[in-house]
Amino acid sequence: MNTVLHPQELIRQIGPDLGPQLRLIDSESSKANLFRGKLRWLHLRSGLSLHCSDCLELSTFSTQLQIQPRLNFVLFLDGHSDVRYDDRAVRFGGEHKGGEGIAVSLAEPVVFSRQARRGSHIRKLVISLSPQWLEAGGLDGQNECAAIDRFSRQHLAMLRWQPSARLRTLAEQILNPPGYNPLLENLYLESRSLEIASEALAMISQQGMQPLQGLRPHEHQRIRRVLELLDSGQADDWNTDAIAREAGININSLQRQFQASQGMTLFEYQRVRKLKQAREALERDGISVTEAAWRAGYGSAANFATAFKRQFGLTPRQVRSKL
Repeated sequence: MNTVLHPQELIRQIGPDLGPQLRLIDSESSKANLFRGKLRWLHLRSGLSLHCSDCLELSTFSTQLQIQPRLNFVLFLDGHSDVRYDDRAVRFGGEHKGGEGIAVSLAEPVVFSRQARRGSHIRKLVISLSPQWLEAGGLDGQNECAAIDRFSRQHLAMLRWQPSARLRTLAEQILNPPGYNPLLENLYLESRSLEIASEALAMISQQGMQPLQGLRPHEHQRIRRVLELLDSGQADDWNTDAIAREAGININSLQRQFQASQGMTLFEYQRVRKLKQAREALERDGISVTEAAWRAGYGSAANFATAFKRQFGLTPRQVRSKL
């Protein structure tokens, strides 16, 4: 449906599960028209959902929403978006003429924020698979799916790829489906969403099967310098671009070398380091859980507690109660 969406209509479109949780950060946007075009949020079946957008942004505003664990496959055909997962800033789309595919693993609940800019035209879709959907598909029992399983369990792991011509065609079909009745349209969208998810999962699997190359002496030295930079806290507010520039290397090489050296992504290293610092402050200084969450870079104390227990096997309050 090609329409103009104001805040209440946007909440209705998102649906009863997520709509009431949506926050509009810009106070002026509470009365303004937000989008013109087509936006849809669909639950195709249990554990499989689809969001698609072909619209013009009519206002500049920010939205914020808490998202539960899932595996997201984002496909941008036109335009770009600046988003945040808790404190991690990411830009989707805008760099490749043939579109961009991004797989994002959310192993924990996160606060998702998005910045809309007046005059931007966005054409994208997002396919989401829940952990239950992946388990029901036999992911845990397949050795050849080990790379996918590892990816899905690593919080905020990301993989970008150039979508194939077939995938772009499927995306166009989802954005402009035939005029079927609701049942047939749902089956039509589900079949194409699953094919897109299949290509994305294949990309994750292929990436995971590529052996990590041993590092050369000068590469080990570079990673040691990066670790010193991270551990000093100087780069706590830096993005990966800034860290790569400081290290004198491009982002892809830095990520590859860091993974080979530390067995985790640079972002995961930073996340775990901050959680350890928060635990030390809870144990040593008895700071509040809210303060510990803020120090670790979490906007939500509940999300911090989930990540903390996943990392240490104890809740922040249990650690603090030992004082």
